[in-house]
Amino acid sequence: MRLALLGDFHYSNMSHGTEEMKASRARVYQQMLKAFLEEEADLHISIGDLTHEGTEEELQSIFAILSESGRSFIHVLGNHDTYSIPKREIAAITGQERYRAIDTPHAKLLFLDTTQEMNHTDWGGELDEEQLLWLTRQLEDSQEKQVFIFGHHPVFDTTSRSTLDKLYIRPRDEMRSVLNRKLDGGIYFCGHNHMNSIVKQGDWHYVQTAACLDVPAYRVIEIQENDVTVSHRIIQSDGLVEDIQSFYHDMPGFGPSVDALGKESDLVLTVHRASVTR
Repeated sequence: MRLALLGDFHYSNMSHGTEEMKASRARVYQQMLKAFLEEEADLHISIGDLTHEGTEEELQSIFAILSESGRSFIHVLGNHDTYSIPKREIAAITGQERYRAIDTPHAKLLFLDTTQEMNHTDWGGELDEEQLLWLTRQLEDSQEKQVFIFGHHPVFDTTSRSTLDKLYIRPRDEMRSVLNRKLDGGIYFCGHNHMNSIVKQGDWHYVQTAACLDVPAYRVIEIQENDVTVSHRIIQSDGLVEDIQSFYHDMPGFGPSVDALGKESDLVLTVHRASVTR
């Protein structure tokens, strides 16, 4: 099974920007989305903050493009996606559930909703009790299968910046306690903190992906019966970086992250069922 994973995309209509900014913005999002969707994969996944303000217009615009692509696309909710309209209205536009499971012969894929609803002042993560119970049961039912979890917010004290205020799932120790019930571990994928980061704690690996406006790239996850590889694909396009720099400083609520690319060990991961190589 092959998955393509998109970091925080922050698709913005730039309604406040100059005509030059809007033109740059259109080229940037078109080029990055084109490269991502051209990657052959069984599923194309957004790890959250697919949109910047979460307006009906932004969601409708980008899902129109995604629908035309013919790709199987999964939208993990991010805090920016939920800023403007209720989650039930987001679901009506996207046609997607808040959280779900996909079972394959060798793996169980779990997609979470770690966001609050329409809360501009607190962008930290949380899971409601219903979803926590569902997650616990899914992990119990996974048996010998590999488990891959996709949530926008990091687990506390795992990947880069995940001990900072509003940059992890609260309560801060609850999520790790739930994950550790899966005795042979798994991989937890997240975004939110705009930094590439790969960390191993116990039997779990935590893979965080940078925002696309900081690092124009996406990840590819290849799953086999006993092996998993995670790679990092830089998007190469003439003028892309210059176009990004022409407008992303002027997006309210977005601040460029220094050293977002991370180290080589934050880009590539190989996991064997019996051993792990980094």
